[in-house]
Amino acid sequence: WNIEWKPAPYPCTEAQREAAAKRYGLLLSDYKPFENDGLAPGDYPDLQPFNEAHRDPWEHYDYYPIKRNYNEPVPFYWEFYSESGTDPNLQETAHYGEPMWKLLLKFILAPVVIFSFILVGERYKVFQPEKAKQYPFCGTDEHYTFEPQD
Repeated sequence: WNIEWKPAPYPCTEAQREAAAKRYGLLLSDYKPFENDGLAPGDYPDLQPFNEAHRDPWEHYDYYPIKRNYNEPVPFYWEFYSESGTDPNLQETAHYGEPMWKLLLKFILAPVVIFSFILVGERYKVFQPEKAKQYPFCGTDEHYTFEPQD
Protein backbone atom coordinates (compact mmCIF):
# COMPACT_ATOMS: atom_id res chain seq x y z
CA TRP A 1 0.00 0.00 0.00
CA ASN A 2 1.18 3.49 -0.79
CA ILE A 3 -0.04 6.74 0.76
CA GLU A 4 -0.34 8.23 -2.74
CA TRP A 5 -3.02 5.68 -3.57
CA LYS A 6 -5.36 6.99 -0.88
CA PRO A 7 -8.10 9.24 -2.30
CA ALA A 8 -7.88 12.92 -1.41
CA PRO A 9 -10.75 14.70 0.38
CA TYR A 10 -13.97 15.28 -1.53
CA PRO A 11 -13.49 18.04 -4.16
CA CYS A 12 -15.55 21.11 -3.35
CA THR A 13 -14.14 23.66 -5.80
CA GLU A 14 -13.64 23.52 -9.56
CA ALA A 15 -9.85 23.59 -9.12
CA GLN A 16 -10.01 20.55 -6.84
CA ARG A 17 -12.19 18.76 -9.40
CA GLU A 18 -9.67 19.53 -12.16
CA ALA A 19 -6.80 18.29 -9.98
CA ALA A 20 -8.69 15.09 -9.15
CA ALA A 21 -9.53 14.45 -12.80
CA LYS A 22 -5.87 14.91 -13.73
CA ARG A 23 -4.76 12.65 -10.89
CA TYR A 24 -6.95 9.79 -12.12
CA GLY A 25 -6.13 10.35 -15.80
CA LEU A 26 -9.64 11.43 -16.77
CA LEU A 27 -10.98 14.35 -18.74
CA LEU A 28 -12.82 16.91 -16.65
CA SER A 29 -16.01 16.11 -18.58
CA ASP A 30 -15.61 12.39 -17.72
CA TYR A 31 -14.77 12.92 -14.06
CA LYS A 32 -17.71 12.58 -11.68
CA PRO A 33 -17.04 12.04 -7.95
CA PHE A 34 -19.28 9.97 -5.72
CA GLU A 35 -22.22 11.73 -4.11
CA ASN A 36 -21.04 13.50 -0.95
CA ASP A 37 -23.25 11.76 1.59
CA GLY A 38 -20.59 11.34 4.25
CA LEU A 39 -19.63 7.87 3.02
CA ALA A 40 -18.01 8.94 -0.25
CA PRO A 41 -14.45 7.69 -0.83
CA GLY A 42 -12.99 11.16 -1.17
CA ASP A 43 -12.22 12.35 -4.68
CA TYR A 44 -12.27 8.89 -6.23
CA PRO A 45 -14.28 8.93 -9.49
CA ASP A 46 -17.66 7.23 -9.68
CA LEU A 47 -16.99 4.94 -12.64
CA GLN A 48 -19.55 2.79 -14.37
CA PRO A 49 -19.04 -0.78 -13.09
CA PHE A 50 -18.01 -3.35 -15.70
CA ASN A 51 -16.99 -6.98 -15.61
CA GLU A 52 -13.58 -8.00 -16.91
CA ALA A 53 -15.15 -10.80 -18.93
CA HIS A 54 -16.60 -8.20 -21.32
CA ARG A 55 -13.23 -6.72 -22.18
CA ASP A 56 -11.47 -7.71 -25.40
CA PRO A 57 -9.47 -10.91 -24.77
CA TRP A 58 -7.13 -10.21 -27.72
CA GLU A 59 -6.02 -6.75 -26.60
CA HIS A 60 -2.51 -6.47 -25.19
CA TYR A 61 -2.95 -5.35 -21.60
CA ASP A 62 -0.16 -4.26 -19.30
CA TYR A 63 -1.42 -6.77 -16.75
CA TYR A 64 -3.33 -9.45 -18.63
CA PRO A 65 -4.68 -11.63 -15.75
CA ILE A 66 -7.02 -8.81 -14.71
CA LYS A 67 -7.23 -7.18 -18.18
CA ARG A 68 -5.99 -3.82 -16.98
CA ASN A 69 -3.55 -1.23 -18.30
CA TYR A 70 -1.15 0.87 -16.27
CA ASN A 71 -2.74 3.87 -14.53
CA GLU A 72 -6.23 2.88 -15.65
CA PRO A 73 -8.91 3.86 -13.12
CA VAL A 74 -11.13 1.04 -11.90
CA PRO A 75 -14.50 1.11 -10.12
CA PHE A 76 -14.31 1.67 -6.38
CA TYR A 77 -15.64 -1.81 -5.58
CA TRP A 78 -13.46 -3.35 -8.26
CA GLU A 79 -13.11 -6.72 -6.47
CA PHE A 80 -16.82 -7.41 -6.99
CA TYR A 81 -16.52 -6.95 -10.75
CA SER A 82 -13.52 -9.17 -11.41
CA GLU A 83 -13.88 -11.92 -14.00
CA SER A 84 -14.93 -14.39 -11.32
CA GLY A 85 -17.20 -11.88 -9.58
CA THR A 86 -20.61 -10.43 -10.27
CA ASP A 87 -21.65 -8.95 -13.58
CA PRO A 88 -23.67 -5.70 -13.49
CA ASN A 89 -24.53 -6.07 -17.20
CA LEU A 90 -25.81 -9.64 -16.94
CA GLN A 91 -29.34 -8.86 -18.13
CA GLU A 92 -28.01 -7.28 -21.32
CA THR A 93 -25.40 -9.91 -22.14
CA ALA A 94 -26.54 -13.29 -20.84
CA HIS A 95 -29.89 -13.33 -22.63
CA TYR A 96 -28.89 -11.19 -25.62
CA GLY A 97 -31.63 -8.65 -25.01
CA GLU A 98 -34.41 -11.22 -24.89
CA PRO A 99 -37.40 -9.96 -22.89
CA MET A 100 -37.99 -11.43 -19.46
CA TRP A 101 -41.48 -12.71 -20.37
CA LYS A 102 -39.95 -14.92 -23.08
CA LEU A 103 -37.44 -16.34 -20.62
CA LEU A 104 -40.22 -17.02 -18.12
CA LEU A 105 -42.35 -18.66 -20.81
CA LYS A 106 -39.47 -20.95 -21.79
CA PHE A 107 -38.81 -21.77 -18.16
CA ILE A 108 -42.44 -22.75 -17.51
CA LEU A 109 -43.25 -24.28 -20.89
CA ALA A 110 -40.45 -26.87 -20.90
CA PRO A 111 -41.62 -28.79 -17.78
CA VAL A 112 -45.28 -28.47 -18.81
CA VAL A 113 -44.58 -30.11 -22.18
CA ILE A 114 -42.48 -32.87 -20.61
CA PHE A 115 -45.07 -33.68 -17.96
CA SER A 116 -47.89 -33.64 -20.52
CA PHE A 117 -46.02 -36.26 -22.56
CA ILE A 118 -45.60 -38.34 -19.41
CA LEU A 119 -49.30 -38.09 -18.55
CA VAL A 120 -50.42 -39.00 -22.07
CA GLY A 121 -47.96 -41.89 -22.08
CA GLU A 122 -49.33 -43.17 -18.78
CA ARG A 123 -52.88 -43.07 -20.05
CA TYR A 124 -52.31 -44.74 -23.42
CA LYS A 125 -49.83 -47.54 -22.82
CA VAL A 126 -48.14 -49.17 -25.77
CA PHE A 127 -46.86 -52.71 -25.33
CA GLN A 128 -44.77 -54.86 -27.54
CA PRO A 129 -46.97 -57.75 -28.85
CA GLU A 130 -45.98 -61.10 -27.35
CA LYS A 131 -46.74 -64.68 -28.24
CA ALA A 132 -47.17 -67.50 -25.80
CA LYS A 133 -43.95 -68.90 -24.38
CA GLN A 134 -42.49 -71.51 -26.68
CA TYR A 135 -40.92 -74.73 -25.45
CA PRO A 136 -38.87 -77.11 -27.54
CA PHE A 137 -40.73 -80.26 -28.52
CA CYS A 138 -44.01 -78.74 -27.39
CA GLY A 139 -46.50 -81.35 -26.25
CA THR A 140 -44.08 -84.26 -26.04
CA ASP A 141 -42.35 -83.53 -22.75
CA GLU A 142 -43.63 -82.81 -19.31
CA HIS A 143 -42.45 -79.53 -17.80
CA TYR A 144 -42.28 -79.16 -14.06
CA THR A 145 -43.23 -75.98 -12.27
CA PHE A 146 -42.21 -77.07 -8.77
CA GLU A 147 -45.45 -75.94 -7.20
CA PRO A 148 -46.20 -77.33 -3.72
CA GLN A 149 -48.35 -80.43 -3.49
CA ASP A 150 -51.75 -80.19 -1.93
